[in-house]
Amino acid sequence: MKYYDKIFFLVALIVLGASFGYYFVNMPEIEKTSQRADSLLSQKAKGVVWKEVAVPRLEIKPIEWPEVKPQDEEGRWFFQVFTPPQIWVDEDGKFITESPLIKERARQSFALKYGGVSNEPYPIKYVGFMGSPEDPRIQLRNEETKAFFTGKIKQKITMDVMGEGGKAKTVDVGLTVNSFDRKRVEKPDNTISVVVKIVLFDSKLGKEITIYSDRPTVIEDSRRMTFVLPDGGKWHVKAAGESKNVAGASYTVKELDFDKGYAIIEMVPDNKEISPQIMNLSDAGVVPAKTSKK
Repeated sequence: MKYYDKIFFLVALIVLGASFGYYFVNMPEIEKTSQRADSLLSQKAKGVVWKEVAVPRLEIKPIEWPEVKPQDEEGRWFFQVFTPPQIWVDEDGKFITESPLIKERARQSFALKYGGVSNEPYPIKYVGFMGSPEDPRIQLRNEETKAFFTGKIKQKITMDVMGEGGKAKTVDVGLTVNSFDRKRVEKPDNTISVVVKIVLFDSKLGKEITIYSDRPTVIEDSRRMTFVLPDGGKWHVKAAGESKNVAGASYTVKELDFDKGYAIIEMVPDNKEISPQIMNLSDAGVVPAKTSKK
């Protein structure tokens, strides 16, 4: 073996030894880095999930171009101008031929706003009782008519009203107290309160209604949709077909969907120069209703 071969061999051994040394010295750090990488890769990605956007398929339809006709009596002057239609792109990226400005003006002139779906409140409220809890005379108030009346358990509740000739007469209000119960309840702030539970039979509804003294009462199977008026008032609607005059126009509920939470309402202005509008009202806002083209 020649002298420079020995030097090359010695250098190779030194490099190999250094490589093994670097590997064994950094082995723990390499394993730690590998474990961290595996841990990060096993985690679920965070942030906004990208979704595929459906692009509507381009449909090309032929149209019939009208025959060119002369503009003069002698039949020598042919004049033809092509005016392209105005086209906009809506929020969904679809091409539309209706002006968004006109739609926005129509939406802003629509006086109603969507207020949500809720159960109809029961108007009878507990006021108090006289006598003993075992044989009470229960005081109730109708929040709609502002009338007060009292009744005993298992007896029909009546009240005196003024009749013809100024004579008072007794009428049945359609309510019967089936049960009366008082219970001491400890509140979160360690105070004690008395909660009264009353079971009423309402002949108009044909069923029992349970009312409590510490909370509002609602009719569970009777829903209503609320619309907010320009003055902040509320219009409660329970069925399609109801109408109301608001801000110089007649508003009629054409369609009502409690489950999906929307209503289709037609607005007919008193001013006949203004076109009627049909809007879809929901949590998303007030938008022109989509009507099927025949």
